[in-house]
Amino acid sequence: MREIVRTVFHEQFRVESRTRHTLERLQRGREFLSVLVPGDEHEHTSMLLHVDADDRFLIIDEFNPPRRPQLLPDEELLCLGRAAGVFAGLRCRVAAHEQWDGYDALRLHWPHAVYHLQRRTHYRVAVRPGDVGEVELHRRGARSVTGECLDLSATGMRLRTHAPSDFELGASEWIEQLHFLLDGEAFACPAQLRFVRTLRAPPGEPAPRLVGLRFDQLAPSQQQRLQRYVQRRDRELLRDTRL
Repeated sequence: MREIVRTVFHEQFRVESRTRHTLERLQRGREFLSVLVPGDEHEHTSMLLHVDADDRFLIIDEFNPPRRPQLLPDEELLCLGRAAGVFAGLRCRVAAHEQWDGYDALRLHWPHAVYHLQRRTHYRVAVRPGDVGEVELHRRGARSVTGECLDLSATGMRLRTHAPSDFELGASEWIEQLHFLLDGEAFACPAQLRFVRTLRAPPGEPAPRLVGLRFDQLAPSQQQRLQRYVQRRDRELLRDTRL
């Protein structure tokens, strides 16, 4: 675990946004945190119990095994967990010892640094209207389907399509060719469907489909183009939330 800590808590994996998003994923996952006190040889286990983004503090469970001597206010902790299966690290300072739901717990100040092994270029971002043109899925042995891109990452997209007129979309279907425009540039590659969900529709109208897919064999230059778009949109969305 210490080797992973040395890898995660590196400046190249430090992120400046999505702190709340990462913390809430850690909390919802109810997974254990590995906690280290810099300079201390012992490793402890805890759990993120509460995230307060308004007052900017966290509550974590008491250490197992307990630490002796007891932690002091403003002492720094390195917390390592998994957010959606990917290692995420937090640098926090102790605020106080307190009771939480009747149990011993620690109140921590809002993290002053967050690290994530998943780089920003792989985040999924909502596309701006007009950035992505109509998406066309050329299917094997079935009619093509067109759709509207909802969000995009460097490796895939989520889109809304109409109900197919012949054969239903399958959750693991292979798309022989995917076509779409991004800022006027044409993209084309095979793709693999990852999930298909039927959405609700008014009575008497065909229900649209929500589809997630992963790009395959995308040209390196176009993958870089997608990465730049995702980075730019991520910054735009972060700016908008701060206005």
